[in-house]
Formats: sequence, structure tokens, C-alpha cells
Amino acid sequence: MSRDKPLHVLSAIPLEPAHREKITGADPRILLHYPEDLMPARRYEGDKVGHPMEWTDDMEARWRKLLREAEVLFGFDRRNLANLPTLAPNLRWIQGSSTGIGGVVSAHGWADHNIITTSARGIHAEPLGEFHAFAILAFAKDLPRMQEQKANHHFQRYCTGRVRGKTLGVIGLGKNGKAVVRMGRALGMRVVGMKRHWEPPTMWRELAVDHLYPLDALHDMLAECDFVSLTPPATPETEGLIDARALAAMKPGAVLINTSRGTVVDEAALVQALKEEHLGGAALDVFEVEPLPADSPLWELDNVLIMPHSASCAEGEDEELTDLFVANLLRYLEDRPLLNVINPDTGY
Repeated sequence: MSRDKPLHVLSAIPLEPAHREKITGADPRILLHYPEDLMPARRYEGDKVGHPMEWTDDMEARWRKLLREAEVLFGFDRRNLANLPTLAPNLRWIQGSSTGIGGVVSAHGWADHNIITTSARGIHAEPLGEFHAFAILAFAKDLPRMQEQKANHHFQRYCTGRVRGKTLGVIGLGKNGKAVVRMGRALGMRVVGMKRHWEPPTMWRELAVDHLYPLDALHDMLAECDFVSLTPPATPETEGLIDARALAAMKPGAVLINTSRGTVVDEAALVQALKEEHLGGAALDVFEVEPLPADSPLWELDNVLIMPHSASCAEGEDEELTDLFVANLLRYLEDRPLLNVINPDTGY
């Protein structure tokens, strides 16, 4: 289908000039709207939210005018999520800037208004894989002990653990989970996995796992793992997946690593398992409540590493996200299927 009229694209996230130029230079039909004075100043590289802004009625009116014209939205308009279909009657596609956006899409029923939503699935896989590898090595080499001895100016030799030969269990084998599998393999670990749709053994080689468990064998898998990595999508099926019973089934001294969503883990039960030292530790990037409340007991536990939901954010992210968006823009203009379309039924 040929298209002669301009494609009105509105950015709802801060963009560097070079990335704006890459978008507008991809095709002369792309008309990018980027109102600089309505964009928040970024707090760090890759920030998609920015510093809070004082939003006046005039600013909102100008923004809504742009929304009415937009056919494509880059990032989420966080102020108008619920009434977006009404404010943007021409909107047909939203390109998200993160992976786990299925909950937002389903909650607001955008698919019912013929709005396609695509995620940034894949661009955060390597940074997340690196975080899991960091956490594995941190606990194997006893980083908490190193920090304590340094704080106390105490020089005392000790024997560290080793990673090679240990068993890593990866729950969720999408692009993020596969990156964790690769890291585990590089460290010489035995890697087992679990995914929603169980595959026959002939597919295990493609997934690079030594064994693949179905969901109903969760506790069996947990019992053999020295490290458990959580990378599944946040869906009703995975909510509370790691509950008190699952934690009790874990191998004594095992380490839990979560970069999925806080809803996947029963946080109170996790705190208890850590306090009782049934678990050797936890490395957490996501939490039930974010920001993590100051009175959370997780802050006080020496065997917990806390990342402020930033494990996926790494240098070069903006460029990769822009490249993905440009690839999808060209597909959209050519009436070809988009990459990373969110299925509202599954949430990913």
C-alpha cells in the first residue's frame, strides 16, 4: 500500500539530537514532533522519564494538540494512559521503550481501539545477562564478606566458592533468559531451564540448556539449583510464582536473582527465607513496591544485593532503541508486520 501523506510521529520520551536525526532521516514521509520545552531533563543516560516537571494548562493544551495529530507514539504518555484513545483519535501504534509493558497494554485496553503496541524486547537482554553473571560471581566470591573486611580494614584470607560445575536454573527463556543461559554457559555452569511452553528434548540444544522443565515441575527444578534466575514476563500466571513453598523447595544456600517483576516473588516469604539463611542470598532488581520503601527489611540484610530497577539500563541503550524504532517505522510505512508486537491475550 503506497503512502504519500506525512506520518505524524510524536515522541513522549527524551531523545538526543542524533537519535532524532536518525528517525527523521529514515524516510522523508516521517514527520517527528519533538517539543523540546515539554520534554523533561534526563536524570541519567537512557532515562525515559526524566526529572519531574511543573505542567501548566497551556503545556497540556499544546501536548494534546500534538496527540490529536499523532499516528505513532514513541514511548508512553504517562499522564494520559487511561484516556489515550480519546485524546489521540488517529493513533495506530505505540512503540514502547521497555520490555515488560504487557500489563500496561492490557490494563488500558488499547488493542480494543485498534492500537498496536510494540515492546523493546531484545535490546536489554545482554545488560540483564551481565547483571545475572555479576550476581552469580558476587555470591560465589563472597562480595559481602569482601565489603565487610574492607570497611573494617581487616585483611584475612579465606576460601571462596567457584562457579564452574554449579547448576543455574533459568525461569523464562525469552530473549532475556537466553542471554542469562549464555552467561551461565560461559562461566562453565550446568544450566537448566523452565518455560511456559514445554519443548521436547530435541529443542533443548537450541535453547542451550541441559534439561528443560515444565511449569508443573517447578519445585523439582528449584531443588537442584545453586542459582535461580528469574526472567519470565509479568503475567497472571507468573504472579506469586516464587512463593513460600517454592522458596522452601530451593536448595539450601541457593541464590535467587530477579530481574523480571517484583510480583513474581512473595517478598515477605523471601525476607523470611533470607533471615533464616535457608537461602544464601538474593540479587534483586525489581520489587513489589518501587521505589523500595526505606523501611523494607531487604535494605538491612547483608546477603542481599539491591539494584534500583536499573539492571537493564546500560550505555548504548538509546541507540539500540532508536534503531529498533526506525526499523519498525520503515516496516509500518511499507505495511509489513512490526517487530515485538504485544499480544494482549498473553501480555508479551
